[in-house]
Amino acid sequence: MSARDILPMLLAWTPYLGVGFLINIGISLLTMAIGTPLGFLLARGRQRGSRVAGFLTAAARVPPTFVLIYYLAYVVPPEIPLGAFSLPLPDWLKASLALAVAVTGFVSDNALAALRHLERGEKVEALYFIPAWTTYLLIIVMASSTASVIGVPEIVQRANTVIAAVGDPRAILWIYLYTMLWFLVLCWPLARLMAYAKLRLGQRAGTATGARVDIGERSALAEESLQALPEGDVFVSGQSVLDLTFDLPVSNDSIATIQSGVEEAGEGVLDSAAVFRLSLAVEELVTNVVKYGGAEGGRLAVVIYRRPDDVTVELGYGGDAFDPFRDAPEPDLDAPLETRPIGGLGVHLISNMIDRAYYRRQGDRNLLRLVMMRSGAAGGGIVP
Repeated sequence: MSARDILPMLLAWTPYLGVGFLINIGISLLTMAIGTPLGFLLARGRQRGSRVAGFLTAAARVPPTFVLIYYLAYVVPPEIPLGAFSLPLPDWLKASLALAVAVTGFVSDNALAALRHLERGEKVEALYFIPAWTTYLLIIVMASSTASVIGVPEIVQRANTVIAAVGDPRAILWIYLYTMLWFLVLCWPLARLMAYAKLRLGQRAGTATGARVDIGERSALAEESLQALPEGDVFVSGQSVLDLTFDLPVSNDSIATIQSGVEEAGEGVLDSAAVFRLSLAVEELVTNVVKYGGAEGGRLAVVIYRRPDDVTVELGYGGDAFDPFRDAPEPDLDAPLETRPIGGLGVHLISNMIDRAYYRRQGDRNLLRLVMMRSGAAGGGIVP
C-alpha cells in the first residue's frame, strides 16, 4: 500500500470506526451514570463519619480496571434468569460496571470536598466538582478502549478488524494513529476547557492560593513570610478536626510517613495541588534538617493538624539551633533542574509553595510550622 492510498483507505473505513467510537462514548457515559450516584452516597456517609463508607471508598481505588473487566467478562454469566424471562448482561455493560468501580472512588473523594465546601457556605468552591468530574469522564473515555479485550466492538476492536481486512502491515501504524486521533479530537479541547473553567471558578472564589512571589524580584517580601513562631500563638482557623502525631528518627526515611499524614489531613480541605506542594515542602525541610542541622540520629516529633481552613505540619527536633529556611546553604538557581540536589532551597521553596511558615528555638529544640490554607480561605497567608 503506497502513501497516497492511506487517506482513501482511512476515509472509507471512517463510518465503521465512528460507530465504534460512539460505543466508547456510550460505555463512558454509562460508567459515569453508575459510579457517580454511588460515589455521592459514599461521600455522604463519610461526611457523617461512616467508617464503612471510608473503607468502601479506599477499596474502590485499589482494583485494576483491566483485571475487573476480565473478571466480570468470564465470571458473571451472560444473562440472569428471572422466572420466565432472563436479564441479558452484554459485554459492554460488564465493561461499564468494571470502569464504574474507579469512578465511585473518585466521585466519593471529590464529592466529599464539595459537600464540605457547601457546609461552609462556599457555593463557588463546591462547583470545582464539575470540571473535576468532566475531566475524569475524559479519562474514562480513553480507558473504555480496554473493553476491546473482551470483544466489545468499540473503536480499538474495530481498528483491529480494519487491519485484518486491509491485510497490509504498512497500514497498521496509520490505522492506529487515526484511531488515536478520534480520542485526541474529543478529549484535548474539553480538557483545556475544564482547566479554564477551574481557573475562572478560582477567580470567582477570590482565592490566590497557588500564586506565589517571584523570589528573584521580591526577596524582601518573601522573607517576611517566614515569621517568628510566637509563644502560645493561636492557630490559623479554629479548632482542630484531625490530629496526627508521629515520633520518627531524624532521617530521610521518615519523609514518606509524614507525607502520608499530609495526604490524609488534606482530604476535604486542600486540593491535590496544595497537598503536593505541602508534601514537597516537608521533603525539602526534612532533607535540610538531616543534611545540615546536625540532628541526624535524634528524634523528629511531628504533629499534623487539619482545621476548617488549613492543614498545619509541625516539626520538632534537637541539636544545635538550625533554621532550615535561612541557615541551609544557598541553592544554585541557575543550575539545570535535573542536576540540583534535594535540599537547600529554604526561603525560595517556602515563598513559592507554602502560605505560612514559622521557626522558633525553644530550649534545646528547634520548632517548625508549615501552614497551607484551603482554596478560597479568607485571610490566607499569601505574600502580597
